[in-house]
Amino acid sequence: LEARYPVRPFRATPGLQAIVVFAAAVSPPLYERPYPQAGYDTVERCAYAAWVYRQIGPVPVLACGGGAKHGSPAFAVTMRELLRQAGVPENMIWTEEASESTHQNARFGAEILRSHRIDRIALVVDARSMPRAVAALEKQGIRVSPAPSEFRQWDGFRELLPDWKAIRGNEETLHETLGLFWYRLRGWI
Repeated sequence: LEARYPVRPFRATPGLQAIVVFAAAVSPPLYERPYPQAGYDTVERCAYAAWVYRQIGPVPVLACGGGAKHGSPAFAVTMRELLRQAGVPENMIWTEEASESTHQNARFGAEILRSHRIDRIALVVDARSMPRAVAALEKQGIRVSPAPSEFRQWDGFRELLPDWKAIRGNEETLHETLGLFWYRLRGWI
């Protein structure tokens, strides 16, 4: 899934009009922690989106992620704070707060982009999720320059030993592979 993307820092193509970053996970507020907490993948994506912002200049950064349940804020609200803390000016951060899947991230995000006459973006998600995310946005008529935020790193012989990291990596790969199949079946890519 990652092989089509070179492992190197993002290189901007001319004409990019915005940066889009899709949420991964955000834990809701808890009694003892009365604020939402971004999961590792969401933190990584937002940090990388802020880095890409510093490379390509003042363009809007669209954080896509709903997931609001039981009074907790949408994932994109938490992402806005991460992006702000990473140096993206508040007025350059847009949010899409209704989506609950990659398909909806692309669909609802594309609506926002089109309303601002934007059709060329840098997309930030992890490299394993990039093929499905790119295809979903391109199906919406958005031209995408992939900016993968995280690549799986081969750990040699340890990769062959069963442990929680190997199981998690296999689950993520299976999720993306089945997701690509499902999205094609539904006509979403």
